[in-house]
This record gives sequence, structure tokens and C-alpha cells, in this order.
Amino acid sequence: MITRSGGPIDYLRISKLIYLADRESILKRRVPIVGGHYYSMARGPTISEVMSFVHTRKAPEWKETISPRFGNEVRLQGTPRFGALSKAELDILDSVVKFHSNRTTDELVQWCHVNCPEYQHVDRGRKPIQVEAILKAAKKTAKQIQKVVQEAKCVEELDALLT
Repeated sequence: MITRSGGPIDYLRISKLIYLADRESILKRRVPIVGGHYYSMARGPTISEVMSFVHTRKAPEWKETISPRFGNEVRLQGTPRFGALSKAELDILDSVVKFHSNRTTDELVQWCHVNCPEYQHVDRGRKPIQVEAILKAAKKTAKQIQKVVQEAKCVEELDALLT
């Protein structure tokens, strides 16, 4: 996302774009790209772990690749590696960035408020967004929602066994 922006990028913009890419991946592929805990916050939907990465810089390879915040911006300071991402994931990320490329960060925030029905208005703090709410907002059937939730549960159980 920073690579595609051509320069420094607002960390709020990154958090929105990653949320939207995860949302798109859930709807198209039934699995997220990043995953984590989704929340409605005053400035729109976000992934808690992504916000934490920006603030603490403790994600794998973050410090070598992405600068500390300069105000609200982060910059590339190394060459990102995309080997862990599939072609389908990269395609979704690219399409989300391209679709929103002409919007300012504030316009992107407003777009999310209007176009992400799972988002709930929050003045302060945060409200959880369940994957089921994302699927329901996208008019998925109860059977489709149940299947995605069951698959996610299986993945979580497998992760627990492997860690």
C-alpha cells in the first residue's frame, strides 16, 4: 500500500485500506488477508492489530521496512517482501488501493462510513465488528455465513494446535 502510494502515506489511510482489503477477501474468498479483531471507531472501521503495528512497530520485519510515524505519516525505508501473500491476496490489495486512489484520507473515512454497513457510529472508544456482520451486510445467506464462520473456527483450532 505504501509502495503503490508513491511516497509517504497517512497511517489512518493504511488502516482503512487494509480493513477494506480484508473485507473484500472475506466476501470473495471466505478468508481475510490480515485477519484480527475488527472494530468500529470514530474514524471508521479498522483492524485492531494493524493499528497496534503502526503504534508499536512490533510486526515481523516492520522496523526494517516501514519508518516510525512522522506526524500521521509512515514511509518505506526498506524493500517490502510479498512472498507470504498469494496472487489472489495481492490482486485484492491492488484493486482496493486503485479503487480508492483518488480519495483523500478524509474522503476514504467518509466512504467507509457510508459503504460499510457493518460499521456502527462511535463517538469515543470502539465497538466490535463480527465477521458475520460483514457477511450479512453483503447480503450473504444464513447458510453462507454459517459456512464461513465454521471454516474460520477450524482455522483457529488448527492455529491453536500449531502454536
